[in-house]
Amino acid sequence: MKRLLFAGLLLASAIAVAHAQDEQEPQDTPPLRGKSGVASDAPPPEDGETDEPAPAPPKPPARVSTPKYTVPFADGMLRLPGGRFTMGSADPEAPPNERPPHKETVAAFWLDKTEVTVEAYRGCVDRHLCARPARKSADCTYDLDDPSLPVSCVTWRDADTYCRALGKRLPREAEWEFAARATFPARYPWGGGWTYCTVAATLVRDSSSRTCTGKRPAKVGTHPQGSSPFGVLDLTGNVEEWTSDWYAEHVAEGAAPRAGASHVLRGGGWLSSPSASRTTSRNWGSSMEAGPNVGFRCARD
Repeated sequence: MKRLLFAGLLLASAIAVAHAQDEQEPQDTPPLRGKSGVASDAPPPEDGETDEPAPAPPKPPARVSTPKYTVPFADGMLRLPGGRFTMGSADPEAPPNERPPHKETVAAFWLDKTEVTVEAYRGCVDRHLCARPARKSADCTYDLDDPSLPVSCVTWRDADTYCRALGKRLPREAEWEFAARATFPARYPWGGGWTYCTVAATLVRDSSSRTCTGKRPAKVGTHPQGSSPFGVLDLTGNVEEWTSDWYAEHVAEGAAPRAGASHVLRGGGWLSSPSASRTTSRNWGSSMEAGPNVGFRCARD
């Protein structure tokens, strides 16, 4: 009897000790930490090796936060429903030509899903309906070896002529911005606060002269993660896009000028900084503007 009682006391004591250890020790082994204090799954360094932190991974693409709508699609064009939205920016740090924000109403319209390609523009030239773009730079895409690139180095008149030859027109500035952001105050078409090379072809960052795409823009439609709420592609970056509007420094509701010295360019291009490629960014080009950063897409009623 005494032996049984003694054995029971020993067993109870062992269970109590084990229970106390379970309460004090975490369930998972804590990760190793290097000199920087950042958690790591790597083993400790061998003798003679340094434990320097690895280079920081690239920032992931901005998370899509705007809703996506399914709209009719035919002949390479999307039919946008139209609506009333706030055009321009309320950001006090935005350029003056984006302010003040104001209400605009656009009717339903069709818009090219992608920018006009070299192949499509060459077809218009071959039919003697369009002028061959002037080769103002070695970076102009018309004479490069890729028909899927957006055509660049086109003047406003070149773009207007092409769209009219197809029974279309250039989009109005308000239509362009509505296509890029719908009714949401989105900084970029995908809704994120940041841009990145996987979602748009621009300069790598504002402080850099290095482009996301090297020595030419990207093939059209190769950045689907950067699509707008309606599925329109490349509204940020690749090539700046001509609109039908004359440029004015400040535009209030319904006050687009009827004449001027230059036309509005929107969206930024592969040679533009990310901050100049936002949904509210506005630029302008004279009748002679036709650089490698400039292209277009068409619209129709």
